[in-house]
Amino acid sequence: MNRFSQRRPVLAFYLLALLIASLVVVWTVFRFTTDPASAGTLGEMVTGIYASGQYINIASMLPYALARPDLLGVFIFAAAPSIAAVVIAARGGGGGLTMLAGRLRPVGQATTPRRAVAVYAGMLAVYAAGFAAFDFVAGPGTTITDRLAMFGGSVLLGAALGLLMDEGGTLEELGWRGFAWPLLQATMKHPLRAALLLGTLHWAWHLPREVLTLMGGVDPASFLVTQGVFWALCLALAIVAGYCVNLAGGSVWPAVLVHGGTNLWSKALSDHIAPSFGVLDLRTLILFVLAIIIVMVAGRQLGRLPSDVDREPG
Repeated sequence: MNRFSQRRPVLAFYLLALLIASLVVVWTVFRFTTDPASAGTLGEMVTGIYASGQYINIASMLPYALARPDLLGVFIFAAAPSIAAVVIAARGGGGGLTMLAGRLRPVGQATTPRRAVAVYAGMLAVYAAGFAAFDFVAGPGTTITDRLAMFGGSVLLGAALGLLMDEGGTLEELGWRGFAWPLLQATMKHPLRAALLLGTLHWAWHLPREVLTLMGGVDPASFLVTQGVFWALCLALAIVAGYCVNLAGGSVWPAVLVHGGTNLWSKALSDHIAPSFGVLDLRTLILFVLAIIIVMVAGRQLGRLPSDVDREPG
């Protein structure tokens, strides 16, 4: 296992992340079939959260999960990539735990503080513009005040905390952009190809959870269209998040903010407005536009990390 982790760290990481996610789904299906009363717990949690004026995030789900331990699987599923990254790094893969821990610095070693500040400032500007776009599409009489103030503070505080309270961005990204992204860039000629591969892997990793969707009954054509749009969304996210991580010198935090911010756009505003552009929602369209702009500006290199940063030592 150690040799495999060291020789094929990305593959080992991905297989482990997929295994953890699949085991969570297997356990959930087992619970639903052996205890029919538990089948509605997930739906009850979602309904209860939105009925209380909140939206789906770590803070809003945690009380439900503590009351019903079956729901802790939601957190384990989301954290699977980060858990896998820590396990493989502990076995010497991907440069080891020291390299992985270094990704948690807000300013990576391959950039300067001034450049990192510019990156974060630019990201926050886009984040704010995203809210403005949603508000513009929503039109008069629509407000997100209650949801963004759910943490007991102002709307501005809620928008800031929401970046770090999303289970996708905060629990997943140490694995995707902290562990796998630098390694893929080090082994592939063009980072754009690495981003597209990682985006595809990210999309495929979600597939086990769709077992629950299929069990509930779904139109096959609609399911395929939804999955196609989600795959494209993961590709765009990989380009945008990967580019921001590179500009920040390898820090994973830009990816956490991009992932968490776009999820907040989607979840905190989802039933206030339902913008549709064919099969695309507004969040997906915004990420597409950003990804296209980045590719046009940065080309296939996407601000590649220097090889001495993302290469495994020894």
